[in-house]
Amino acid sequence: MEINFDAVLRLTEELLPLLRRSAPSSIVNVSSIAGRVGRPRTGAYSASKFALAGWTEVLRLEERRNGVHVGLVLPGFISTEGFPQKELTSRTITRWMVSTPDRAAKAILRAGPGGKAEVAVPRPWTLIPRLRYGLPGVWRRVGPR
Repeated sequence: MEINFDAVLRLTEELLPLLRRSAPSSIVNVSSIAGRVGRPRTGAYSASKFALAGWTEVLRLEERRNGVHVGLVLPGFISTEGFPQKELTSRTITRWMVSTPDRAAKAILRAGPGGKAEVAVPRPWTLIPRLRYGLPGVWRRVGPR
């Protein structure tokens, strides 16, 4: 919670006066798809990412009048040198769940100045929270176990 939420909140609060004076300006927070949809055995991580996603949503509403655009990026799994995601990329059925650092960077740009309020990467992750919140009964039957 200290890194994934508290640090972002404190830094943003310190920078907001400057961002307001510099408007139009922009903030992009990077949460996780786990900030919209929880999974078993990720409770603390998901809670910190849910906190960041919720606070970002409120900050966007509050800062719009000040000319500060606030965007949110929700990455799924990102294949990196340290975390190659082999268990997901080696299977056709789960390969869609993984993206690259370059695509994550492009998502950040799409959520940047004058951009989208929320961007999921890879893009199919956009459907998961919609299913979770739009059809909660179905999600409880077919979601993560």
